Formats: sequence, C-alpha cells, structure tokens
Amino acid sequence: MSGVKPLAVPADIIYTYDGSFDGFLCCVFESVYSGVLPLDILCEEDAAPTLMEVRPIATDPVKAGRVRASMPHKISARALELLKTVFCSCLAQKELRLLEFLLRGYREGGKLCYKLGDMVMAPLLNAEKHLLRESHLHMGFVRFSDVGGALVAVITPKNYILPFIAEHFVLRYDREQFMIFDKTNKAALVYQEGKAEILRIEHVEFPEISVGEVRYQALWKRFYDTIAIEGRQNPRCRMTHMPKRYWENMLEVSDLVRPKKDGL
Repeated sequence: MSGVKPLAVPADIIYTYDGSFDGFLCCVFESVYSGVLPLDILCEEDAAPTLMEVRPIATDPVKAGRVRASMPHKISARALELLKTVFCSCLAQKELRLLEFLLRGYREGGKLCYKLGDMVMAPLLNAEKHLLRESHLHMGFVRFSDVGGALVAVITPKNYILPFIAEHFVLRYDREQFMIFDKTNKAALVYQEGKAEILRIEHVEFPEISVGEVRYQALWKRFYDTIAIEGRQNPRCRMTHMPKRYWENMLEVSDLVRPKKDGL
C-alpha cells in the first residue's frame, strides 16, 4: 500500500464482508484506495435491509496480504497485534473503529498506539484488556467432562477467546482428546491425534456422561462444599474473583444459577 495517503471522506455507504479477518482487511483496502470512510462495516450475516447504499467487499487474499504487510512497516508491529486482538473482541462496531484507527495510524505512525487517552485508541485498548482478562479467567474456569473417552466443555464468553486459550489447553492436555465448545460464538476448539483446530459449529449435542463421570463430578462438588468455611463466606468477594456470568458452566456453582422449576 505504498504511495497511498489514507485520507478517507465519510460517506453514506455500508460495507459488508464475510466475517473473516482477511475479509475485514479487504474492507480496509477498499476504504484506503477509494478514499471513502463507510458509515459502518457489517458481517454479511448481520446486515439488515437498509435504504443506504450497500457495497459487498469480496475477500481477496492478495489485497488482505498487502494490508497486513503494510501495518508493521507503515505503523508498527503493535498495531497489527492490537488489530488481531480487538477483531476477536465484542466491541460494538469494532470493524469501523479499527478502520478509523488504521487510517489515522497510516498518517501518524506508531506513536498513535501509545496515546492511551485518545478517543480512537481508548475503546480499542479497553476492548483488548477485556478480551485478554476473559481469556485468562477461562484458563481456570473451563470445566471438562469425560464423554466417551474424550474431554468436552462448554463456555459462554463475551469475546471470541478460543484462539487465545488454545495453546494453554493443548500444552496442558497434550495426551488427551478434547473439545471446548464456545456457545456464544458458535465455534469449537478440537484437539485430537496431536492436532488442534478451531471449527465453526452452530450446535453440539454431547452424549450422556458415564456413571464413572457422574461419580467424579459428585466428588468434586462435595470437595468444593467441604473446604468452604461457612463463617467466612463472602459472596461479593467470590463474584469478584469468579464472575457470576461464568457459573452456569462451572460444576461446583452451576446449581446456584439454574432457574427453579415451576411450583418450587
């Protein structure tokens, strides 16, 4: 992307793309070379009917590669790192915010990445922090069950954290076969025969757990309840270290959030 001055003019136009990272980079390419700052950038699946002009952006590996290669050279390696992380976040209008960041970065250089209070940078840095914290928490919050000789778990994170926790679990369970299903983002980390892969999956129905697994779960629940000191219970402190939104997938506390049956 050498020789291009990325000065984009706002326009009443919406870009749509296939939802992939390369697809988003092609939206960046289109904006830079057309000189247009779109009103929004939407995944094709999320785009609602509108009276505004909609421009579908096709994914082109060559264009995506040029944008990716330009970032460390024109801005900084930190810019590419931030872009990859925030793209996986749950930040509202993340594509448009990232495009605005890149357009400024191409003009100002890497110094933009360190303007912590900047109106463009602050939301991106907060989104990055939120994702990385959620990834860290899930390294301790994931609860596996033994199903047919394989370990399975369900998580419901706000961010798309599977790429950030994959290495941790592969190294920890390198002799096992396991699946972590992200119910929120419809994806699964699958590890078998020494290979890890993240797959897009709409829904998963796991077989019933074995009698042995039921016993192990009962033992774990009893252990958790036994070591608790009743006189020192502090619900607020527990929710600080173990946010309640994750409890539904954690065996030891899942019964505390399950809705009561009618009449009980």
